[in-house]
Amino acid sequence: MYSEIKDKLHFINISIDELSLFDWKPPHIYKSYILDLNIVKENSTREIFFHINKGNMKIVYIRKNSLIYSIGSNQDMQFQILEAILEKVDEKLHEKYDIEVIFSYGNITASIFKNFDVQEILDNIKDLDLIKKVDVFCRVCKVVLPLYVKKSIMRNSTSFPVPIVYTHQGHAVLCYIDKEFIVRGVELVNITG
Repeated sequence: MYSEIKDKLHFINISIDELSLFDWKPPHIYKSYILDLNIVKENSTREIFFHINKGNMKIVYIRKNSLIYSIGSNQDMQFQILEAILEKVDEKLHEKYDIEVIFSYGNITASIFKNFDVQEILDNIKDLDLIKKVDVFCRVCKVVLPLYVKKSIMRNSTSFPVPIVYTHQGHAVLCYIDKEFIVRGVELVNITG
């Protein structure tokens, strides 16, 4: 799974409302995602991950203070993996740059962030230990499914087991995962929206 992540990604972007500050795309992707990024910028809610299923692509984004982090991939990637990557991108960006000081001067341009690189994160994703695979039995499909869970969910959770909804093949299961990443229950849930 880890070796396939870079091949499945379409873009990683860091923006503010007015402009893109950083943009990464793999060499095999030539498409522009400007319209997708405009959709993301319309949502002003902060500190919550949002997911978009868009044709053959998944997009995850989060607004943290003035920055908007977004990532796109093909449909094979699970949202939790994409969220984990964005959390690590945010961490590395703040390690390299003093964002509050940069923003305090105003007149921000993308050239400030031209030396930021996500390649190291993507090349070492397995060693970063950001996610954990959990096997979940789906009573509808009658198969065991791999569910990838961000380790940060367990670190930051105040109660256990943690509920996670896994949507696949037109239905969804609600999985209860304990702090040791052991599945404590799975149930079929109804979907609306």
